[in-house]
Amino acid sequence: MSLGKNNGESGTNSTTEDPNEGDEEGEGEGKEGFSKGKYKGSQWEDLVQNLESTSNLRKQFRNDYDQINENSGVADSYIKRHRDFEDIIIKDVLPTLKNIRDPFKVDIESAEDNLFLHKERNRIIEEFRKGEESSQPITMKLSKEGDLPPRSPLSMPKEDRTKYLDRTLKQKKEKQLDEFISKFMGYDPNKGDLNLFVRDLYYENLQRLAYPFSNDMSYFAIDYFQENLNKEDFLRQMMATLSSQLGTNTGTEILFTIENIYYIQGKALEQYFRVREYLKSSTPEQKQTIRYETLRQVEAKYKKLLQEKKISNVIEAEDAYVKKRIDILDTLIKNTPNHYRERDGLFEKAKLLWEYGQWKQDPKLQSEALKFFYKIPKVPKNGDFLNQNAFDSIELLLRETGDPMDVTNVSEQTKNQIEYILRTRLEDVMTKKKQREDRLLWPKNK
Repeated sequence: MSLGKNNGESGTNSTTEDPNEGDEEGEGEGKEGFSKGKYKGSQWEDLVQNLESTSNLRKQFRNDYDQINENSGVADSYIKRHRDFEDIIIKDVLPTLKNIRDPFKVDIESAEDNLFLHKERNRIIEEFRKGEESSQPITMKLSKEGDLPPRSPLSMPKEDRTKYLDRTLKQKKEKQLDEFISKFMGYDPNKGDLNLFVRDLYYENLQRLAYPFSNDMSYFAIDYFQENLNKEDFLRQMMATLSSQLGTNTGTEILFTIENIYYIQGKALEQYFRVREYLKSSTPEQKQTIRYETLRQVEAKYKKLLQEKKISNVIEAEDAYVKKRIDILDTLIKNTPNHYRERDGLFEKAKLLWEYGQWKQDPKLQSEALKFFYKIPKVPKNGDFLNQNAFDSIELLLRETGDPMDVTNVSEQTKNQIEYILRTRLEDVMTKKKQREDRLLWPKNK
């Protein structure tokens, strides 16, 4: 589902490249040192019960690799990588759903409380799987000092950032994020390279591609939900960071990543509704697989919450997530300092309105998008404008049409050209991303 189409922006918590990574995932069965009784009657009672019920998941269900498309072009190392079935069930693959109807301002205000609960949940999971109690208290300190004094500008050029990210790419996402926060988030959020490093960390390491390699959709659904496990950790950590860094260059980069997370979460919810149909039509043989059982439990887990949020289909999901993404982009445009990357913020909002209007067949939304395209040249340049090439092409098309304010005055040919520019704007970036991940994560057998 790359760009909403064929390949997904996805990732994993571990890979087959390092057998030591992910060993504790799905293997702990709650040893004698874990006191489950103390959680009875608490908000964590269901969590402990789920940990117990999934501890033998791999023994109870088949983890086979049938119906594989031999001509998919996907490396065997990817197809047979480790997947965190237990965590897909136990953790939160749709962490944005609970607050999807709330204003983004409320999300920021509650971010530190949400991070505390997130850390506490992860601590209980770790205790259960290790079979021992932890004496370490949960701390709300989001970052430690870097090697330089706090608030010193980080000096780390692109070449050095690339070496660091290449070296850490195979590590678990949680480990990558914890190490990054510990080493770098104490630096100045406005001066130096911290803002660029946050961007690179997310787009190059924590956001990965998922590949379809079977006509059985359960493989791709599992991989897409696997990716969203990583989104949960990044979302909780960076939302809490944003509460203190809103209005800085780094805060702006965080907002771009969070908006992208909501885009991917919307796609994950589309997968959820496809899973519903898959479960209804599954054969008795498919029901014996660990993929089916994982998806069955995920579908059941979010059923009540979706009813509460009044989301019963893909259309209602799209409406809710587009509204939230617009709220995030408005927050970005309003708070970015000295117009830092404001042009990209305006472009992303215009793109969102244009594509949403096309999807809804609503010319008012696309006319609104035109207004934001026209605002872009009036904004002072500060920071990167990553959508420069796409905007230049759209600006030229609109100029040739007479810079219309109403989309009804734009020809179908021009609208199709704009749609094509928006749809293909990241093709080169995604191609390079795929080549890097294939080289470092999923090498093909020689």
